[in-house]
Amino acid sequence: MTPSPYDNLGLRYLRVANALRKKMQDGVYHPGEQLPKQHDLARDHNVSFNTLKQALDLLEREGYVVRKVGQGTYAALPMDHTPIALVVDDDANIRELLARALASQGWRSALAPGGEAALEQLQGQRFNLIFLDLLMPGMNGAEAFREIRQIDPVANVVIITAYPDSALMSEALQVGPFAVVRKPFRLEELRVVLGQGTPQGLTRC
Repeated sequence: MTPSPYDNLGLRYLRVANALRKKMQDGVYHPGEQLPKQHDLARDHNVSFNTLKQALDLLEREGYVVRKVGQGTYAALPMDHTPIALVVDDDANIRELLARALASQGWRSALAPGGEAALEQLQGQRFNLIFLDLLMPGMNGAEAFREIRQIDPVANVVIITAYPDSALMSEALQVGPFAVVRKPFRLEELRVVLGQGTPQGLTRC
């Protein structure tokens, strides 16, 4: 490993923090992805466990990692950077369509094919908005919505559905969504929701 000027200053943790931060920024570790075990990270970076802990402490303060007691350490990105939305839909075409629409408005996105996958993502990352389909196999959207509220009581959930008058919609409304977007949605509708969902414009509908 190439020596770093930080090593001579006794600040090896800065070298490690810089390397891990760059991996988060470059997408090597995606938001919500669990990092390797700390002892493995320490070995990979040729530092002691305590040095690695200092690096992770710094990254946690900056918002680049989230620690979950008994679960591990997860990659993240600071919330004051580009806003990010979680798109939950069992239809791959809808997921990709929403991801492209979000990108066109300057948003990043993470994709989940169902409720269970969405809950896994939420263990290590917070999102500005969560786009949640209702009619999905396995855990339906209303069930996922209740579980999301358990993990993040103030999560901004946007229900996307082609069946606004369904029993599932009534069930979801009891939990209290941030907004409702009917399929097929228009880009203008999405712009309005995204405008409300930025850190500066969070409001309830």
